[in-house]
Amino acid sequence: MLPAEDATTLPLLYHLNSEPWLNLAAYADPSNEVHYGADDPAELIPLPPTNADSPVRQALLGRRSCRRFRRHTLPSEKLAELLEGAYGGIGLAQYLPGQTQLARPVPSAGGLYPLELYVATQDVADVPDGLHRYSVLYHALATVSPVACLPFIGTLLLDQHFVEDANVLVLLSAVLPRTLNKYGPRGYRYVLLEAGHCAQNLCLLAAEAGLGAICLGGFNDTRLNRFLGLDGRAEVVLYCVAIGFDAAKGET
Repeated sequence: MLPAEDATTLPLLYHLNSEPWLNLAAYADPSNEVHYGADDPAELIPLPPTNADSPVRQALLGRRSCRRFRRHTLPSEKLAELLEGAYGGIGLAQYLPGQTQLARPVPSAGGLYPLELYVATQDVADVPDGLHRYSVLYHALATVSPVACLPFIGTLLLDQHFVEDANVLVLLSAVLPRTLNKYGPRGYRYVLLEAGHCAQNLCLLAAEAGLGAICLGGFNDTRLNRFLGLDGRAEVVLYCVAIGFDAAKGET
């Protein structure tokens, strides 16, 4: 048994043992495809029609996974809107009496905000191609590497090379102690939920801007962590979102 005060061993054990499961038979088995419940319509309570004209609803309807991007220059203003709307500072908030801190556009357990956003850029106006980290406090990019990485990063994403024509690949990492030190093993759930909130913000903002996006959870953890300079234990990659111009939508 692990001591009750051990906040990290179980979450880290699960994380390290959840590398991609390359079970091709399971992937190909039709019984593992989507299933819908067989409800009896006579026993259901009908709901009224929805309003499809609201801006949020339109963004939801426009969100689709894009697997074919078209090379075109992305204005830096669009990148700024994506990052700020996904996880940036949106003002000050009082969480507890006498405690004021920077608010973000996602819920976070304890207001701890354990995520970091790394941004691989390509053909973004006024932003050099390379790998950057989003500085929330200054709403700016801190360059991690000046080497353009989107042309080859698909090899770290289980050969999902369609990301190579995207303008942006946002890699969501988590600094686990920020949350686990307070909430123990359950904090790992909170971190995963927060990554999902952030990724959905990115997808909806991309849809609103007329851009394509796709969320990617399949990648080689060890190699991708090493590529970002992360230790793979205190800070780990959780999720990726590629954003760019959808080739299916034609020229801009």
